[in-house]
Amino acid sequence: MTSDQAMRVSDRDRERASPSGSGVGGNVNRRVITSTGEFLDASRTGGILPILVRPGAIHAELIRAHLGPIVADAVYCSLPLALRGETAADRVCLVVPMNRTGSGQLNGEPLIPGNLLAFGGSAEVAGASGAPLQCGMLSVASSALERTATALGIKSHPPGDGEFRVAPVVDRGRLSRAFDFLSGTVNHRKDATLAKREADAIERAFLEVVVRSLAADSSCSSPYQSARLTSTRIVRTCEDYARKWRYQNVTLGDLCEASGVSERRVRSAFYECYQMSPTAYLRVIALIAVRRELVDGPHLRDAVSRAATDWGFWHLSRFAAQYRALFGESPRHTLSHRAHRPRAAAN
Repeated sequence: MTSDQAMRVSDRDRERASPSGSGVGGNVNRRVITSTGEFLDASRTGGILPILVRPGAIHAELIRAHLGPIVADAVYCSLPLALRGETAADRVCLVVPMNRTGSGQLNGEPLIPGNLLAFGGSAEVAGASGAPLQCGMLSVASSALERTATALGIKSHPPGDGEFRVAPVVDRGRLSRAFDFLSGTVNHRKDATLAKREADAIERAFLEVVVRSLAADSSCSSPYQSARLTSTRIVRTCEDYARKWRYQNVTLGDLCEASGVSERRVRSAFYECYQMSPTAYLRVIALIAVRRELVDGPHLRDAVSRAATDWGFWHLSRFAAQYRALFGESPRHTLSHRAHRPRAAAN
């Protein structure tokens, strides 16, 4: 999109009357992530934890814009990944898939263009994506959606706290142009500031498209949604149980007992949510926990073996091979590059 085309988009959106504009300019920043440590930082993704599921060179881009009541993200990731976590309270989170190729799902719903995946506040999120992942994400104050719906004279149906639903996107072209415009503002730089007119127009475009999309009949949601949410809860129960025992000697039978369902149902829940078996997924999570301990924990003697056994890895040579396969480096290499911290007493 050229700058002239982008301005015409902004002017056209500005002419569509709505009192929901913030009346101030917006800030846009672009962050390129190439290290494992940055990639595994959930604070960059609103508390939704990205999880590496396959080794490879990391390249991810996050373009974030603050537009009054909206935080808009354009996301690209070159690696397959899994996601888990919980959305922010008192906000509606919306995911807009954009890649035409690849595969993936969130809460069992496919990541395909044309779907608007909507999460209420404090809603569970579990999913996986093939490479590459390209999507837009919006975090919106519920009050802004209500004001926009009132101004448009329509009744919208945003998800409530803890709820998840899927709606068909209304006016996909307008939504794509808004995300493209944000990406274009920081195409060759790190930060940019939008003019008031541009920020108001993009904010209005996002709010109006979301409200009109969520106004669609709720019957458009998948008939299998309740079952898929049940899978998400089964997986979360199993994760909580395994974490409680620090992944030590946790068997599939233990997960069945904790979740109260059969082995077949536990397996299908993990494949539905993460496209991985329960044991493979929990091993990845345990390896990530070890890495965090090596990076952020106290400087102890035998830190690698201590962290590994603390998180259920008793065969250290096998652990080292699994660690290197996932992160592309040895545990000792991770330890040698962490920030200098005071050495703790080692008993």
